[in-house]
Amino acid sequence: LDKILNLDCNLKDIATNVVLSDGNFDSEIMFIGEAPGAEEDKLGKPFVGQAGKLLDNMLNFIGLNRKTNFYITNIVFWRPPGNRTPTKSEINTCLPITKSHIKIFKPKLLIFLGNVATKSLLKTEEGISKLRGKKLTYIDEEHKLKIPARAFFHPAYLLRNPIDKKKVWSDLIELHNYLKEKKIRF
Repeated sequence: LDKILNLDCNLKDIATNVVLSDGNFDSEIMFIGEAPGAEEDKLGKPFVGQAGKLLDNMLNFIGLNRKTNFYITNIVFWRPPGNRTPTKSEINTCLPITKSHIKIFKPKLLIFLGNVATKSLLKTEEGISKLRGKKLTYIDEEHKLKIPARAFFHPAYLLRNPIDKKKVWSDLIELHNYLKEKKIRF
């Protein structure tokens, strides 16, 4: 936590709380989103607002629950003003901590929620629409990690574009089947 609090990120001066993580620290599944919103900033936990409730409901359908079988964090640990997308500078400031976070937890599966997390951690310019539904791999040469990954639409996007919930349903079914096939604890 000291490393995070000592980051030179302009957002920490205007945010109410640092928002690091929630869920089961012993999980084999790690979700990574973009940045906290207003509710998250207020409570100091990721994905507790309307988008978080949608995410929890979606994951409950396939037997996932953050208290028992997944861990969740964000790329950026402070709320950008007006819930804007984090800047490249803000992302790059926090990214080493996120990568260390992954290294510490060594999940058996990473799930990126939205464009910011997907593009930042896969080092790609391809958008979420092209990457969702594909079997991906997170590679961190510095930490010698190679972890299977998936990209999902961010739940905040789904609140604005409910038509795409149908696509996420097929992603959830694939995720459930993958977890069973690979015997990942959930």
